[in-house]
Amino acid sequence: MSRPLKIFMRGKRVTVLQEILRRMGYQMDEQPGLFGVHTRDAVKAFQKQHNLKPTGMVDDELFKLMQFGQAGIAEPQATDQAEHTDTNQPINQPQLDALIRLLIRKGVITDSELSAEMAKSLPSALY
Repeated sequence: MSRPLKIFMRGKRVTVLQEILRRMGYQMDEQPGLFGVHTRDAVKAFQKQHNLKPTGMVDDELFKLMQFGQAGIAEPQATDQAEHTDTNQPINQPQLDALIRLLIRKGVITDSELSAEMAKSLPSALY
């Protein structure tokens, strides 16, 4: 369980939170990665809109609600995933490359994290 995000905190999770809020239509007029008054006010507005206590803080449950639209769900349910996953289809390399570039540009991952992950050996079952 992560520490709740709150005003004056910094980091990648704050950047992701701000991007989620921006996509929902909230105005983010502050430095990416800095949980300032605009981010706090947007979180409070979201909490009020969903009949939650407007604390301006984002715990794991609220973060998941904002990401996926349902509290307590860490990822799409298996039925949804099965509908969108076809293991017989080859990986679309241009889309994968574009996704990685986007994740790096948004600050979700760094070049060094990607390099470290790519350096890890894969189980033989994946070859």
